[in-house]
Amino acid sequence: MSITITQEGSTMMKLFITILLMCVLTIPSFADYTYVITDGMDFGGRNLGSGQSLLMTGGGGHTLDLGYDSFAIIQGTAPYNQDVYPSGGIERISVAGYAHLDFLGGEVYEIGVGSYGTATLSGGAIQRLRTTQVVVYGQIEPYVTLYHKGYEHDELTNMLIGFWADGSPFAIQLVDVPNYTPTIDNINFVYIPEPATLLLLGLGGLLIRRKK
Repeated sequence: MSITITQEGSTMMKLFITILLMCVLTIPSFADYTYVITDGMDFGGRNLGSGQSLLMTGGGGHTLDLGYDSFAIIQGTAPYNQDVYPSGGIERISVAGYAHLDFLGGEVYEIGVGSYGTATLSGGAIQRLRTTQVVVYGQIEPYVTLYHKGYEHDELTNMLIGFWADGSPFAIQLVDVPNYTPTIDNINFVYIPEPATLLLLGLGGLLIRRKK
């Protein structure tokens, strides 16, 4: 019995290492982006067009408009301060026209998602989230995805509070626009289990395999 467990553990470890190597090898380099913003840089106002992309790991900027078929990955910024140059954080990000935003970290005052734009939110400090889109249950899915470990929505204040997947807190003021789906209903909330929960799920899978 102990030999079987060892073999399964070895197989799982090999699979994990393989997946890890695949992830590392597929991480794009700075050269894969049209614009790269790092510490000490200020992009001012930037409009991205078809096929253009932006990676941000530090610094700041005023407005970032993502147009048709463009995308941006925000991994981090300087602390929010729009009264200095170079600025810190971002004043506003607009996503529309089949563009996509991945916001993993950093600080932004407002993110706006409209038309057929999409956004994935998984970290950082977002003060306001505004969407101007229509969601139809069972037909048109939400355009915003938010990864979390727990959240609450205050219907009176329209404030969304909770914890990102890494355990850090967030507090986002949701902004609704007449004739569009309320922002809270335009968010697909994805719960990320604790590492311990994932471990238990993995052990449960091994037990099921042993019983078979």
